[in-house]
Amino acid sequence: MKSKRTGILMPQPIPDTDFITITEHHLNEWLHLLDHLQDVHAPTDQLAYCRNQVTRLQLELYQLRNTNWRANAG
Repeated sequence: MKSKRTGILMPQPIPDTDFITITEHHLNEWLHLLDHLQDVHAPTDQLAYCRNQVTRLQLELYQLRNTNWRANAG
C-alpha cells in the first residue's frame, strides 16, 4: 500500500500469529539441529550455542503467545 502523501510503499503490519508460526518453525529447526549435533557428538561449544538458541526461541514463543492471548482476551 502506498502512502498518499509520499507515494512510498508502507510496510503492512504482520499479525502476531504469523510471528508465532515463524518462531515455531525456527524453534523446530534448531531442535532438529540439536538432535543431530548430539547424535554426532559435536563439540561442546556447538551444543551450547544451539541450546542457547533453543532457549531464546522458547522464551520468544512464550512471550508472543502470552501477548497474543492478552490481545484476544481484551
